[in-house]
Amino acid sequence: METPQITKFEGWAVVEMFGHQKEIGYVTTQYFGSACLFQCDVPALPERELVLDRPSYADLHGKQVWAPVGSKVTRPASPGHTSLIGPSAIYKLTPCTEETALAAIDNFSPRPLILLDLAKQPQLPLAGWGQGEKNEEEHDDR
Repeated sequence: METPQITKFEGWAVVEMFGHQKEIGYVTTQYFGSACLFQCDVPALPERELVLDRPSYADLHGKQVWAPVGSKVTRPASPGHTSLIGPSAIYKLTPCTEETALAAIDNFSPRPLILLDLAKQPQLPLAGWGQGEKNEEEHDDR
């Protein structure tokens, strides 16, 4: 009789589960007797300031405002946590680098942005405004 080979996963990954749930972190395989679970350790992220590279809504004194690219915001701290996930709940596990995982945690975590400085949006000229166009009375050749 052939002995089954036990394989383990260990590394940074995005774990997608049924029910539209997602965990991103350092994943290891844990065995509890004959049961196997994936342990996903999601690191804590500190509060930090950043400049938006894409527009987003941000909180300004309790009110949501549209912040364009270049706006300066604060992203609140995110506490770390650990999840144990059964293999049958997983439909996709995508290994990635630590850098990619941390960026994904930052982008997918539902934390409000706090607006510090709203970027100036360039003013677009109105079509034909101030470009020397003559009005219809000046074009009348009767």
